[in-house]
Amino acid sequence: MRKLAWVVCILLLAVGAHAAVYVVDGPNPNAADTNGGTEQAPWKTIGRAASAAELKPGDTVLVKTGVYREWVDIKVSGEPDRPITFAAAPNAKVVIKGSEIVPGPWKRINEQEDSPEPFLHAYKRGWKIVLGDEFFTDPRMPGAYDDKSQRWLSQVFFEDRHPLQLIGPDRNYKNDKMQSMVQIGTGLKDMIPQSFLFDPANQTLYLNIGGEPGWYCMEVGVRAFALTISEQHDVVIRGLQMRHNRQPGGQWPLASIGSCERATMEDCKVEFGDFTGLSVWGSKNCTVRRCDLSNNGAIGLAMGLTEDCLVEDCTLMWNNHRHFYGDWGVSAGTKCIPGNKRTTIRRCEAAYNTEAEGIWFDTDNEDIRILDNICHDNGDCGIFFEINKAGGVIAGNLVYGNLGRGIYISGSQNVYVAHNTVCENSSGIVAMTRGANEPPKNNFVLNNLLIFNYNAGQTRTRGSDLTLEMSTDPAWRADMGSQADYNVYANNSWTPFMRHNWNDNNPLADWQSRYDQDKHSIQMPIDYERTATGFRLLTKTGLDVAGPLPEGVTRVWKPRDARRVGADLVRWP
Repeated sequence: MRKLAWVVCILLLAVGAHAAVYVVDGPNPNAADTNGGTEQAPWKTIGRAASAAELKPGDTVLVKTGVYREWVDIKVSGEPDRPITFAAAPNAKVVIKGSEIVPGPWKRINEQEDSPEPFLHAYKRGWKIVLGDEFFTDPRMPGAYDDKSQRWLSQVFFEDRHPLQLIGPDRNYKNDKMQSMVQIGTGLKDMIPQSFLFDPANQTLYLNIGGEPGWYCMEVGVRAFALTISEQHDVVIRGLQMRHNRQPGGQWPLASIGSCERATMEDCKVEFGDFTGLSVWGSKNCTVRRCDLSNNGAIGLAMGLTEDCLVEDCTLMWNNHRHFYGDWGVSAGTKCIPGNKRTTIRRCEAAYNTEAEGIWFDTDNEDIRILDNICHDNGDCGIFFEINKAGGVIAGNLVYGNLGRGIYISGSQNVYVAHNTVCENSSGIVAMTRGANEPPKNNFVLNNLLIFNYNAGQTRTRGSDLTLEMSTDPAWRADMGSQADYNVYANNSWTPFMRHNWNDNNPLADWQSRYDQDKHSIQMPIDYERTATGFRLLTKTGLDVAGPLPEGVTRVWKPRDARRVGADLVRWP
């Protein structure tokens, strides 16, 4: 038996030692997809590697520096603890683009005799070019081959990272309730600096930029995806950058992980997606780690129907640059809808998302963990938890400077909101009914630090630190089951208020006596700094008043100091 054990051990070591490394080096003149994928004879495209029959569990594909204008569709799987890895080579900068360069030549618009200017020198900065059919070959796009009248452009980029403003209606989003967007102008006469217009009738692209477009790198989104992986398992994607696409309709992403298990994306950048940056859908035990999911058209990260997935140490900034809006809402740093189970988002920064939420879980999500994140300066809520009856834990977050509510529990139940620092949002922590059969039952607001969550200069509707749906009727309270306690409310030069409905303010003493809430909570002066986009808590004493945490919190999260209220993080950046 001892000899057999040694033989098994040696075999396992031998298998690990013989894991192969393949090389992709697109700019190399000797590269070809008919090569063997070696250092001396590398593959030319990442797509060739993505479906390579040569790859076995434990193998690695290293990609050399270059811009790869292709759709990478990964069709290989590893094994548990022996994934197949696709990674940027050491010190390499690898960019996968769903766009193509517009080479020119360009012509000034005002050189057209048949296009009279609406006013003198209106087209002085305007340029035009007729695009060839090579920009409309993705078969997922309507009009890719036959009906040219259905062709459109939605993204044009100036110098790689500068999206131009679309003039006129968007082909996919036509001001409907679900996913509309701000429309700027209708035609040539409405073009503003840093904008574009596309006329499908003659396949002409018009630009208004400072200087001749031929001086710069002008790119248009042409492919639906940069990178996808679906129905695979045990794959690692590391250190790749993905930019630019033109999605066919709905809310398609630039990159996606779909119906996968144990897929990991780490140290990647997914930017300037037409609508969504990265989508994780229908997947289990997948991880997104240290990724920058910023500057996307509407959403940085979208998740739906996932189980036991982890998002950590990611950046979700400046999303919704295309200004989507609507009664139902479509834009956020991350929007997770529907039916995610045991998803964890931790140590991420969600900030500066335009007219949008930072972190948003919407509809039938279960046992969600939103832990130790920094959510600040978003155009709406910092953290939005909507219609999730199976609840979760929102703990240890630093939430400040958001133009909407700091933490909003809307029509959700069984949620623990604990040890968060919530400062200078339009309102602080809010837990209210959303609609019929959507009451905020069994929600617990514990050990939080709340600082000046009001609209300065307003009187009746200036916001409040805490809005928790409540009644003076003990039977009603018992049925609702919600509770706030052991919180600290700042009272520097103002009176902190708690609300039992949307509008009525209660000072702490009334809140405690009439509604039997915050029995152990206190108010005290809090010294802090909120300058530009930063936050620093200066008060160091008097905050050791936290109460015990229920098991519903401690099974997934614990503070560094159990006696101290608020988030562990006291300064950002």
